[in-house]
Amino acid sequence: MKKIIIPTDLSTRSLDLIKYGLQIMKGQTCQIILLQLIPLPDSITELIMLPREEETLANINTPFHKALERIRKLYAIEISSLEVVPLYGGNALKIRNFIDNHGIDLVLCPVADTHYADPNSGETFSSLIKDVSCPVLYIPSELDSLQFRKIVYLLDTDDKYTLLLHDLLLNLTAGTDYYVTFLIIFKPESARGKLEQVLNKVYRNEKLKGVNCSVHLIQEKDFKGGVYTFVEEFKTDLLVTGRKKNLLGNLFTRKRISKDVAKHTKVPFLTIS
Repeated sequence: MKKIIIPTDLSTRSLDLIKYGLQIMKGQTCQIILLQLIPLPDSITELIMLPREEETLANINTPFHKALERIRKLYAIEISSLEVVPLYGGNALKIRNFIDNHGIDLVLCPVADTHYADPNSGETFSSLIKDVSCPVLYIPSELDSLQFRKIVYLLDTDDKYTLLLHDLLLNLTAGTDYYVTFLIIFKPESARGKLEQVLNKVYRNEKLKGVNCSVHLIQEKDFKGGVYTFVEEFKTDLLVTGRKKNLLGNLFTRKRISKDVAKHTKVPFLTIS
C-alpha cells in the first residue's frame, strides 16, 4: 500500500490533486492523507481555546464533506482510506517528522499554494517540504492533461547522481502507452568523457530493459532554457529529475525554483530523492 500526502485547506478545490496521485501510483492501492496545517496562536488565551482535533474535523464544511464521500465511492478500489489529518503548528520540521514517521511514499504540492499555509507566516507549502525524504510531485494550476504518457527524465553531465531510478518512474513506464525520453543538456565546453559516462548509465542500466525510452541530447549553455524549449516542442506530460540537493545552482532542488519550473512549463514536475 502506498501513502500519499496532499495539503488541504478544507476546500473542494484542494481535492483536485487526488487524481494526479492515483495516476502516479497507477495500479496500486493508496492511503491518502489530506494534511491540514493549523497554525498555533501566539496568545495563551487563544491557545487554550484552540478547538480539539475531533471538533475541527466535525466542523468540515458540507460541500467538502460531500466531495470526500463522492471520491471514496468513485475510487473505492484505488483508495483504501481517505482522511483529513490536522497538523498543529505546521512547520518544515514537523512536516518532515510526520512524513518519516508515517512512511509516506509521495507528496503532492500545488504550485499556486498560497491557501495551504498560514497566510500570515509568509511560508507556503512548497517551502515547507523542500527537504523531505520522499518524492514530491509539483502540480501547476489549470493543468489540462491527466495522463502522464510523454515523460522526460532530466540528466546532467556534471551530476554524479544522474539516473537515480525510482520505482515511481519504472511504474509509470510499465505500460505500452508510456514513453520516457532521457534529456541530456550539456554545455559546449563539456568534456566528451562526462557525456559518455551519462550515456553509458542509460544504455547499460538493467532496469531500463523493456522500457519504451530514448535519449535526446541538447547542446546549450542555459540548462533551464534548454528544458523549457524541449518541453514546448515535444508536448511533455511529466518532468522527472532524480538529482540530489545543491546541484545545478539549485535548479532542481526542493526550493522555490522547482515550483517555478512547473509554473513556467505548465507541466507537472516529479523530484525524486
